[in-house]
Amino acid sequence: MDKVKVGVVGSGFIGQVHLEILSSFEDVQILGVMDVDRERARIVAEKFNAKVFDDLGQMRDAGVDVVYITSPNRTHFDYAMSALDLGLNVFCEKPMTISLRDAIELEKKLKEKNLVFQVGHNRRFAYVYKFMKEKILNGSVKPLSFQIKMNRGELLNPPWTSDRNYTGGFLFESTIHLFDMVRWLLGDVEEMYVLGKKSVYPDIDDWAIVMKLKNGLIGTFTSCAHASWMIPFERVEVYGEHNMLMNEEMEKVHFCKGLGKEVESHDFMKVDFKEKWGYVEENRIFIDCVKEKKTPPVTVSDGVAVIRIIDACYKAVEGGNAHVRLEG
Repeated sequence: MDKVKVGVVGSGFIGQVHLEILSSFEDVQILGVMDVDRERARIVAEKFNAKVFDDLGQMRDAGVDVVYITSPNRTHFDYAMSALDLGLNVFCEKPMTISLRDAIELEKKLKEKNLVFQVGHNRRFAYVYKFMKEKILNGSVKPLSFQIKMNRGELLNPPWTSDRNYTGGFLFESTIHLFDMVRWLLGDVEEMYVLGKKSVYPDIDDWAIVMKLKNGLIGTFTSCAHASWMIPFERVEVYGEHNMLMNEEMEKVHFCKGLGKEVESHDFMKVDFKEKWGYVEENRIFIDCVKEKKTPPVTVSDGVAVIRIIDACYKAVEGGNAHVRLEG
Protein backbone atom coordinates (compact mmCIF):
# COMPACT_ATOMS: atom_id res chain seq x y z
CA MET A 1 0.00 0.00 0.00
CA ASP A 2 1.60 3.27 -1.13
CA LYS A 3 -0.78 5.88 0.20
CA VAL A 4 -3.64 5.17 2.56
CA LYS A 5 -6.77 6.61 0.95
CA VAL A 6 -9.10 8.22 3.46
CA GLY A 7 -12.74 9.30 3.49
CA VAL A 8 -14.21 11.30 6.34
CA VAL A 9 -17.85 11.09 7.50
CA GLY A 10 -18.69 14.33 9.30
CA SER A 11 -17.08 17.64 8.45
CA GLY A 12 -17.57 19.49 11.74
CA PHE A 13 -14.86 20.62 14.16
CA ILE A 14 -13.33 17.26 15.07
CA GLY A 15 -13.59 16.00 11.50
CA GLN A 16 -11.58 19.00 10.34
CA VAL A 17 -9.02 18.44 13.10
CA HIS A 18 -8.39 14.95 11.74
CA LEU A 19 -8.36 16.21 8.16
CA GLU A 20 -5.72 18.82 8.96
CA ILE A 21 -3.50 16.22 10.57
CA LEU A 22 -4.02 13.60 7.86
CA SER A 23 -3.28 16.14 5.14
CA SER A 24 0.18 16.60 6.66
CA PHE A 25 1.05 12.89 6.30
CA GLU A 26 2.92 12.07 3.10
CA ASP A 27 1.55 8.53 3.06
CA VAL A 28 -2.12 9.60 3.22
CA GLN A 29 -4.42 10.78 0.43
CA ILE A 30 -7.73 12.36 1.41
CA LEU A 31 -10.24 11.27 -1.23
CA GLY A 32 -13.43 12.79 0.09
CA VAL A 33 -15.87 13.98 2.71
CA MET A 34 -19.54 13.34 3.37
CA ASP A 35 -21.93 15.22 5.65
CA VAL A 36 -25.68 15.70 5.97
CA ASP A 37 -24.85 19.38 5.48
CA ARG A 38 -23.72 19.05 1.88
CA GLU A 39 -22.68 22.69 1.58
CA ARG A 40 -20.36 22.39 4.56
CA ALA A 41 -19.01 19.17 3.09
CA ARG A 42 -18.33 20.99 -0.17
CA ILE A 43 -16.45 23.82 1.55
CA VAL A 44 -14.35 21.40 3.63
CA ALA A 45 -13.68 19.06 0.69
CA GLU A 46 -12.50 22.01 -1.40
CA LYS A 47 -10.09 23.02 1.35
CA PHE A 48 -8.46 19.59 1.26
CA ASN A 49 -8.66 19.10 -2.52
CA ALA A 50 -11.12 16.25 -2.07
CA LYS A 51 -14.53 15.16 -3.35
CA VAL A 52 -17.97 15.19 -1.74
CA PHE A 53 -19.48 11.73 -1.33
CA ASP A 54 -23.12 10.86 -0.72
CA ASP A 55 -22.64 7.48 0.96
CA LEU A 56 -20.06 4.93 2.08
CA GLY A 57 -20.60 2.84 -1.04
CA GLN A 58 -19.39 5.75 -3.15
CA MET A 59 -16.33 6.04 -0.94
CA ARG A 60 -15.50 2.35 -1.36
CA ASP A 61 -16.01 2.51 -5.12
CA ALA A 62 -13.67 5.51 -5.30
CA GLY A 63 -10.92 3.47 -3.66
CA VAL A 64 -11.12 4.57 -0.03
CA ASP A 65 -9.20 2.26 2.35
CA VAL A 66 -10.13 3.97 5.61
CA VAL A 67 -13.23 5.74 6.90
CA TYR A 68 -13.01 8.28 9.71
CA ILE A 69 -16.34 8.53 11.54
CA THR A 70 -16.55 12.02 13.06
CA SER A 71 -20.30 12.53 12.77
CA PRO A 72 -22.76 12.99 15.71
CA ASN A 73 -22.66 10.33 18.44
CA ARG A 74 -25.94 8.65 17.56
CA THR A 75 -24.75 7.91 13.99
CA HIS A 76 -21.48 6.17 14.88
CA PHE A 77 -22.83 2.64 15.20
CA ASP A 78 -24.66 2.55 11.87
CA TYR A 79 -21.76 4.09 9.96
CA ALA A 80 -19.24 1.76 11.60
CA MET A 81 -21.29 -1.37 10.87
CA SER A 82 -21.82 -0.31 7.25
CA ALA A 83 -18.15 0.52 6.75
CA LEU A 84 -17.08 -2.87 8.08
CA ASP A 85 -19.59 -4.63 5.83
CA LEU A 86 -18.05 -2.76 2.90
CA GLY A 87 -14.57 -3.97 3.87
CA LEU A 88 -13.30 -0.58 5.05
CA ASN A 89 -10.94 0.03 7.95
CA VAL A 90 -12.44 2.39 10.53
CA PHE A 91 -11.33 5.14 12.86
CA CYS A 92 -14.37 5.92 15.00
CA GLU A 93 -14.46 8.97 17.22
CA LYS A 94 -15.71 8.47 20.75
CA PRO A 95 -18.21 7.34 21.77
CA MET A 96 -17.96 4.22 19.66
CA THR A 97 -21.71 3.73 20.19
CA ILE A 98 -24.30 5.19 22.56
CA SER A 99 -25.55 1.86 23.87
CA LEU A 100 -23.86 -1.18 25.34
CA ARG A 101 -25.93 -3.49 23.17
CA ASP A 102 -24.66 -1.78 20.01
CA ALA A 103 -21.09 -1.78 21.32
CA ILE A 104 -21.21 -5.55 21.87
CA GLU A 105 -22.74 -6.07 18.41
CA LEU A 106 -19.97 -3.97 16.84
CA GLU A 107 -17.32 -5.99 18.68
CA LYS A 108 -18.91 -9.20 17.38
CA LYS A 109 -18.97 -7.83 13.82
CA LEU A 110 -15.29 -6.93 13.96
CA LYS A 111 -14.35 -10.48 14.96
CA GLU A 112 -15.71 -11.58 11.58
CA LYS A 113 -13.58 -9.07 9.68
CA ASN A 114 -9.85 -8.81 9.04
CA LEU A 115 -9.96 -5.04 9.38
CA VAL A 116 -8.37 -2.35 11.55
CA PHE A 117 -10.69 -0.50 13.93
CA GLN A 118 -9.55 2.20 16.35
CA VAL A 119 -11.61 4.25 18.81
CA GLY A 120 -10.77 7.95 19.22
CA HIS A 121 -9.81 8.08 22.89
CA ASN A 122 -7.16 10.72 22.29
CA ARG A 123 -6.26 11.19 25.98
CA ARG A 124 -4.14 8.05 25.79
CA PHE A 125 -1.78 9.98 23.51
CA ALA A 126 -1.90 13.33 25.35
CA TYR A 127 1.39 14.52 26.83
CA VAL A 128 0.16 14.79 30.43
CA TYR A 129 -1.37 11.33 30.55
CA LYS A 130 1.58 9.66 28.82
CA PHE A 131 3.80 11.20 31.51
CA MET A 132 1.55 9.74 34.21
CA LYS A 133 1.48 6.34 32.53
CA GLU A 134 5.28 6.27 32.29
CA LYS A 135 5.70 7.06 36.00
CA ILE A 136 3.25 4.29 36.91
CA LEU A 137 4.83 1.74 34.58
CA ASN A 138 8.39 2.41 35.75
CA GLY A 139 7.37 2.15 39.40
CA SER A 140 8.00 5.78 40.34
CA VAL A 141 4.41 5.86 41.61
CA LYS A 142 2.61 2.71 42.71
CA PRO A 143 -1.05 3.77 42.78
CA LEU A 144 -3.05 3.11 45.94
CA SER A 145 -6.01 5.46 45.45
CA PHE A 146 -7.22 8.28 43.18
CA GLN A 147 -9.53 11.23 42.64
CA ILE A 148 -10.82 12.22 39.22
CA LYS A 149 -13.04 15.02 38.00
CA MET A 150 -14.26 15.83 34.50
CA ASN A 151 -16.53 18.87 34.37
CA ARG A 152 -18.15 20.75 31.55
CA GLY A 153 -19.07 24.41 31.67
CA GLU A 154 -22.51 24.08 30.08
CA LEU A 155 -24.69 22.07 27.73
CA LEU A 156 -25.87 25.09 25.76
CA ASN A 157 -23.44 25.14 22.84
CA PRO A 158 -23.97 23.39 20.53
CA PRO A 159 -27.69 23.31 21.40
CA TRP A 160 -28.05 19.55 20.89
CA THR A 161 -25.51 18.74 23.62
CA SER A 162 -28.19 18.33 26.29
CA ASP A 163 -30.33 16.06 24.07
CA ARG A 164 -29.68 12.51 25.24
CA ASN A 165 -31.28 11.10 22.09
CA TYR A 166 -28.58 12.89 20.11
CA THR A 167 -25.53 12.31 22.32
CA GLY A 168 -26.45 9.22 24.31
CA GLY A 169 -26.23 11.28 27.48
CA PHE A 170 -23.81 13.65 29.21
CA LEU A 171 -21.46 10.83 30.21
CA PHE A 172 -20.90 10.00 26.53
CA GLU A 173 -19.48 13.48 25.93
CA SER A 174 -16.24 14.62 27.61
CA THR A 175 -16.71 12.43 30.68
CA ILE A 176 -16.14 9.25 28.65
CA HIS A 177 -12.50 10.22 28.15
CA LEU A 178 -11.69 9.98 31.84
CA PHE A 179 -13.58 6.74 32.31
CA ASP A 180 -11.13 5.47 29.70
CA MET A 181 -8.26 7.01 31.70
CA VAL A 182 -9.33 5.06 34.78
CA ARG A 183 -8.91 1.84 32.82
CA TRP A 184 -5.73 2.85 30.95
CA LEU A 185 -3.85 4.37 33.87
CA LEU A 186 -5.15 2.39 36.83
CA GLY A 187 -7.09 -0.76 35.91
CA ASP A 188 -10.51 -2.23 35.23
CA VAL A 189 -13.48 -1.25 37.39
CA GLU A 190 -15.02 -3.97 39.56
CA GLU A 191 -17.75 -2.15 41.44
CA MET A 192 -19.18 1.35 41.89
CA TYR A 193 -21.50 3.31 44.13
CA VAL A 194 -23.18 5.77 41.79
CA LEU A 195 -25.20 8.91 42.57
CA GLY A 196 -26.59 11.24 39.91
CA LYS A 197 -29.26 13.89 39.55
CA LYS A 198 -30.79 16.38 37.13
CA SER A 199 -29.82 19.80 38.44
CA VAL A 200 -30.04 22.18 35.45
CA TYR A 201 -30.67 20.19 32.26
CA PRO A 202 -33.13 17.48 31.15
CA ASP A 203 -30.25 15.00 31.24
CA ILE A 204 -28.56 13.80 34.46
CA ASP A 205 -25.93 16.50 34.83
CA ASP A 206 -24.38 15.88 38.27
CA TRP A 207 -22.53 12.65 39.03
CA ALA A 208 -20.64 11.39 42.09
CA ILE A 209 -19.14 7.91 41.88
CA VAL A 210 -17.05 5.82 44.25
CA MET A 211 -15.03 3.15 42.45
CA LYS A 212 -13.24 -0.03 43.43
CA LEU A 213 -10.97 -1.52 40.80
CA LYS A 214 -10.24 -5.20 40.27
CA ASN A 215 -6.69 -4.65 41.52
CA GLY A 216 -7.96 -3.22 44.82
CA LEU A 217 -7.50 0.50 44.15
CA ILE A 218 -10.26 2.78 45.41
CA GLY A 219 -11.15 6.26 44.25
CA THR A 220 -13.75 8.88 43.48
CA PHE A 221 -14.98 10.19 40.14
CA THR A 222 -17.15 13.30 39.76
CA SER A 223 -18.58 15.02 36.72
CA CYS A 224 -20.71 18.19 36.50
CA ALA A 225 -22.23 19.58 33.30
CA HIS A 226 -22.87 23.13 34.55
CA ALA A 227 -19.55 24.15 36.12
CA SER A 228 -19.05 27.37 34.06
CA TRP A 229 -15.71 26.28 32.53
CA MET A 230 -13.78 27.03 35.71
CA ILE A 231 -10.32 25.57 35.24
CA PRO A 232 -8.94 23.04 35.68
CA PHE A 233 -12.16 21.29 34.65
CA GLU A 234 -10.27 18.04 33.96
CA ARG A 235 -8.01 16.55 36.62
CA VAL A 236 -6.64 13.15 37.59
CA GLU A 237 -4.88 12.73 40.94
CA VAL A 238 -3.11 9.44 41.60
CA TYR A 239 -1.84 8.77 45.13
CA GLY A 240 1.05 6.44 45.92
CA GLU A 241 3.01 5.98 49.13
CA HIS A 242 3.78 9.62 50.02
CA ASN A 243 3.99 10.58 46.35
CA MET A 244 1.45 11.53 43.71
CA LEU A 245 0.70 12.51 40.13
CA MET A 246 -1.67 15.30 39.13
CA ASN A 247 -2.60 17.09 35.91
CA GLU A 248 -4.29 20.37 35.09
CA GLU A 249 -6.31 19.45 32.01
CA MET A 250 -3.86 18.75 29.19
CA GLU A 251 -1.80 21.84 29.91
CA LYS A 252 0.30 20.82 32.93
CA VAL A 253 1.34 17.71 34.83
CA HIS A 254 3.00 17.42 38.24
CA PHE A 255 4.91 14.62 39.97
CA CYS A 256 5.35 15.01 43.74
CA LYS A 257 8.33 12.75 44.50
CA GLY A 258 7.77 12.41 48.24
CA LEU A 259 7.62 14.10 51.62
CA GLY A 260 9.99 17.05 51.64
CA LYS A 261 11.08 16.35 48.06
CA GLU A 262 10.81 18.32 44.85
CA VAL A 263 7.81 18.45 42.54
CA GLU A 264 8.59 17.81 38.89
CA SER A 265 6.28 19.85 36.65
CA HIS A 266 5.82 20.12 32.90
CA ASP A 267 3.91 22.91 31.16
CA PHE A 268 2.59 22.27 27.65
CA MET A 269 0.50 25.43 27.39
CA LYS A 270 2.32 26.70 24.30
CA VAL A 271 2.20 23.40 22.41
CA ASP A 272 -0.37 23.19 19.61
CA PHE A 273 -3.48 21.45 20.94
CA LYS A 274 -3.43 18.83 18.18
CA GLU A 275 -0.08 17.65 19.53
CA LYS A 276 -0.57 17.98 23.28
CA TRP A 277 -4.10 16.54 23.21
CA GLY A 278 -2.78 13.48 21.39
CA TYR A 279 -4.57 13.84 18.07
CA VAL A 280 -1.42 13.78 15.93
CA GLU A 281 -0.01 10.63 17.51
CA GLU A 282 -3.31 8.72 17.51
CA ASN A 283 -3.68 9.41 13.79
CA ARG A 284 -0.08 8.49 13.01
CA ILE A 285 -0.35 5.20 14.88
CA PHE A 286 -3.71 4.34 13.32
CA ILE A 287 -2.46 4.92 9.77
CA ASP A 288 0.63 2.80 10.50
CA CYS A 289 -1.61 0.01 11.85
CA VAL A 290 -3.67 0.08 8.66
CA LYS A 291 -0.54 -0.16 6.52
CA GLU A 292 0.90 -2.99 8.61
CA LYS A 293 -2.47 -4.69 9.34
CA LYS A 294 -1.76 -4.48 13.06
CA THR A 295 -4.11 -4.24 16.04
CA PRO A 296 -4.37 -0.56 17.06
CA PRO A 297 -3.74 0.64 20.64
CA VAL A 298 -7.40 1.53 21.32
CA THR A 299 -9.47 -1.46 20.25
CA VAL A 300 -13.17 -2.15 19.87
CA SER A 301 -12.93 -4.07 23.16
CA ASP A 302 -11.67 -0.90 24.86
CA GLY A 303 -14.69 0.86 23.42
CA VAL A 304 -17.01 -1.79 24.85
CA ALA A 305 -15.37 -1.64 28.28
CA VAL A 306 -15.78 2.10 28.72
CA ILE A 307 -19.37 2.02 27.44
CA ARG A 308 -20.06 -0.76 29.96
CA ILE A 309 -19.05 1.65 32.74
CA ILE A 310 -21.37 4.36 31.42
CA ASP A 311 -24.23 1.90 30.96
CA ALA A 312 -23.82 0.78 34.58
CA CYS A 313 -23.86 4.40 35.81
CA TYR A 314 -27.14 5.21 34.06
CA LYS A 315 -28.75 1.94 35.18
CA ALA A 316 -27.68 2.59 38.78
CA VAL A 317 -29.31 6.03 38.93
CA GLU A 318 -32.38 5.28 36.83
CA GLY A 319 -32.96 1.90 38.45
CA GLY A 320 -32.55 3.20 41.98
CA ASN A 321 -29.79 0.78 42.92
CA ALA A 322 -26.64 2.84 43.53
CA HIS A 323 -24.33 -0.11 44.14
CA VAL A 324 -23.35 -1.93 40.95
CA ARG A 325 -20.83 -4.60 40.03
CA LEU A 326 -19.46 -4.64 36.50
CA GLU A 327 -19.59 -7.86 34.55
CA GLY A 328 -17.47 -8.72 31.55
